[in-house]
Amino acid sequence: MKILGVYGGQDADGLTASLVKAVLSGVTAPATTEFVDLNQYQIRPDVSDLANPTLDELEAKLKSADVWVLGTPTYFGTVAGQFKQLLDCMRHRMTRMTKEGDTLPGIFKDKHYVSVTSCFATGLDNTFTHQTDATLVAIDKAMTAAGVHKIAELVLPHTWGMTTLPEAKINQAHALGAKLATFKKKDDETLKRYILLFGMIAVMALATMGIQQVLPGVATNFWWRYVSFVVIFFVLLACLLHYATFMRHKRR
Repeated sequence: MKILGVYGGQDADGLTASLVKAVLSGVTAPATTEFVDLNQYQIRPDVSDLANPTLDELEAKLKSADVWVLGTPTYFGTVAGQFKQLLDCMRHRMTRMTKEGDTLPGIFKDKHYVSVTSCFATGLDNTFTHQTDATLVAIDKAMTAAGVHKIAELVLPHTWGMTTLPEAKINQAHALGAKLATFKKKDDETLKRYILLFGMIAVMALATMGIQQVLPGVATNFWWRYVSFVVIFFVLLACLLHYATFMRHKRR
């Protein structure tokens, strides 16, 4: 098992990079770790008929690792430029395109990753303003296209004026690293998703029928029972989708 930390930001000794390193330091033997600072690389896109040793080296490191710990601070609401440059230039290696325009996973399919980011906002502020969401979504979109599976997120809020990592966050990072050391590769999760979807629908249907019990006239009128079920079920589904889309990221 190899865990690769990849940091893209301005300061390789800063808080976000330190958090990535804290995750790696929590990894126990026999798993091995490596930290990559993207500032040490002149990353440029592939050009036809020209060698690209930098991307070749980064590709080899990514390919040799089982889990990636991807760290980038949140700058202006999204990933830092160094990290975005990696995603952009590796796009043709991470994914492949069909003549119909479909984007399919490339050579990194079925690897796993952890997202790490930080922001100036407090944890409470970030909970309501979602400042780190765009960063996490940008990583998720690229990894999903590449067929790489997510394990966890780690967010460090309230970094304004902070010079060292809080002890609680270090402990959290170490615990995550220890988990990665014994992480079992996930197989295809299609069946799991269908079972989860079935369970969600069953729970929402039960909740809908429970709410209907307090509505007058539902038991005796078929159309009132039908319309109320559709409306209530839709509202519950909308709330669930909103949570899954906007509220599922860690912010503290």
